[in-house]
Amino acid sequence: MSTESGIPDYRGSKGSYFRGHKPIIHHEFMSSPEQRKRYWARSLVGYSPFANAQPNLGHEALAKLEEMKYIGVELEECTDFDRLGDSCFGNLDGVTNGKEGATRRRLSIITQNVDTLHSKAGLKHCLHLHGRGDLVRCMNCGMTHDRKEYHDKLTQCNRDWLNEATSDTVDDDTKKDNKAELRPDGDAELGERVSYDELILPPCPRCDNNATLHNTTTINDEEHQSFFKTDVVFFGDSVPKHRFDISYAAINAADGVLCIGTSLAVHSAFRLVKRAIERGTPVAILNVGETRVEREGLGDDGLVTKLESPIGETLAELVKLLDDTEIQ
Repeated sequence: MSTESGIPDYRGSKGSYFRGHKPIIHHEFMSSPEQRKRYWARSLVGYSPFANAQPNLGHEALAKLEEMKYIGVELEECTDFDRLGDSCFGNLDGVTNGKEGATRRRLSIITQNVDTLHSKAGLKHCLHLHGRGDLVRCMNCGMTHDRKEYHDKLTQCNRDWLNEATSDTVDDDTKKDNKAELRPDGDAELGERVSYDELILPPCPRCDNNATLHNTTTINDEEHQSFFKTDVVFFGDSVPKHRFDISYAAINAADGVLCIGTSLAVHSAFRLVKRAIERGTPVAILNVGETRVEREGLGDDGLVTKLESPIGETLAELVKLLDDTEIQ
């Protein structure tokens, strides 16, 4: 969905996963200070183009379809909404869930993407199944923080390291090694010669203040896991159950499911489509390349329609067609 915005594909037929890119695993990040430095070093280089990506025609078309009431279901009986925070739901305006009453219980999009481009395009009711990549969370106290602000602090603490890692004044061989390649999750592939040992990770201000106040150990105490992690579900971790409960409720309430720009290789998305098919709900897939539904032979009874076509152009044409129909 976001490749037309310049964010690389991951699980598609030409995605980075099939070209050898392996993302960090949850337990590696949580248990290893070295792996955390490596992760944040690569994010320091790669996050800026990821954060500056803009919605494409497809995102804008879906926001328009929501506005026109062509997509979305009401989930008034789904109490799990009360457990959602801004890390995975709604606009980027910081409004606390529940203050808008029943309108917050409408769901239009369930996305695996963590780039928040749906919300940037103006879509109001989006469940970020795997979390949001524009936030970070302290693993000790749970405080969330704007990722851009964290990256600004990260840059301030590591200017010399950053200059060396991205230097373009070295010889050609080293320049080739140090060339950064943007990855789908907002980090960058750095050369083998880049060292992460000297990287400084900014502490959690809340934990730092508490430690100072109580004259206790510093915030870097690994035993208390006082460090920041991007507020997304890493590989090897589990999607919170209440997000799946909401997703299942939306599938149950829908009279049709549209799968856009996904190979459905990841089980968290595939299981939702499989549930729809098992319930006899029609499924339409808009994707370039084979999906897991086809590989596993699901939907042979005519429930599944597959269209291979550029996503942005196709959805924009759909909006235009529906607009013209409403005018007539």
